Amino acid sequence: MPSTEMVAFVAVVAAVILGFISLIRLIGIWIVHRTIRNAVDKNPEAVESLLAQLVAPTGNDGDERLSVILVAVGIAMIVASVIVGADWMHYSVAAACFPLIVGTALWLRLILTQRARRRGSRQ
Repeated sequence: MPSTEMVAFVAVVAAVILGFISLIRLIGIWIVHRTIRNAVDKNPEAVESLLAQLVAPTGNDGDERLSVILVAVGIAMIVASVIVGADWMHYSVAAACFPLIVGTALWLRLILTQRARRRGSRQ
């Protein structure tokens, strides 16, 4: 398989996966809106408490898992390119820098926000 076909195939697969994820999120939002409408129709007085529960922050942004996954993917790409050791090893290591940099930035952001929360709770 030529590299141009491989790149096009990866792009198409990524687009399909992202579209599927967006569709699942859209269905989730539709369910929440339908629930709110049913609550408004049945008991308008209880809607305030329902909306307060929906708007309340959950506290789990998911940045920690994403950053760990990105750093692990970057390290795995570097290790794989070193093991293979072909002429294109420099390109593989350069490609591995992207998830490493993004994952490290997310990790640092998570650490800094946790530190800021701890400082805010002490005062």
